[in-house]
Amino acid sequence: MPVQSHHGNVQHQLTQYSVPDAANALAWLVGAGADVVVDEAPRNWLAVPVAATTPPAAPRITQNVPVARAHAAASIAVANPATALAGAAGDLAALDAAVAGFDHPLRRAGTAPQLLTGATASGVIIVSDQPEADDSPTARLLVRMLAAIGLDAGNCARANLLPWSTPAGRPPKDTEVADFEPFRARAFELAAPQLILALGERAAALAARLDGPAARGISSLRGNWLGVGEAPLLATFHPRILLTQPEFKRLAWADLQTFAARIETLK
Repeated sequence: MPVQSHHGNVQHQLTQYSVPDAANALAWLVGAGADVVVDEAPRNWLAVPVAATTPPAAPRITQNVPVARAHAAASIAVANPATALAGAAGDLAALDAAVAGFDHPLRRAGTAPQLLTGATASGVIIVSDQPEADDSPTARLLVRMLAAIGLDAGNCARANLLPWSTPAGRPPKDTEVADFEPFRARAFELAAPQLILALGERAAALAARLDGPAARGISSLRGNWLGVGEAPLLATFHPRILLTQPEFKRLAWADLQTFAARIETLK
């Protein structure tokens, strides 16, 4: 291995050395100042080194925004099969059929989904987290609450974030609500509500996600006009809460009166 020294351009060929001799020779060369192996091509060792240049940066490609959104929508559709099913539904009847055929652990064979029922063309929708059995205390109280402001199945629609109730009526999981969200959103597109009454924190979150107060509880959200798209939304306590905390009935009644007054403006 030819090695060139800065001291007098002395070249020394390390060939046929024993290991100790080679090590001693290398140590001597290092001590003498030899630090660079001689290249095959001639080099001017006394020339001023040329500063390395930074290669030009690759041109930045800005993705077209509509294309990026389309790709994002496609990713969502792959992640949630309900997106494609809901989007293909041209009317509420087709949407109900799509929900009924949606393979999900909450689906109950032989039980019709309750995504949106009642007078869907009324412009008034009452939103809850999940269906309640008609003979349950919660359902009976809700019927009385709505009747107090002149609402029933003939002049308002009922919507649920989950079209089937959870086992033993436990609170819905975030993932379960997300699974059915495309169906709920499509139902609102087709029904085009003019007023929405949200029962409980989960239903109120439909507007809270848009307006920012997603972390607020129903005590803070209630009585405030929020919105889902173009439709004003008023949040109030769920009847389930009123059964366990009747002290909130006074506030819920005030909310119902506010909602009833707003309905009058639609006539």
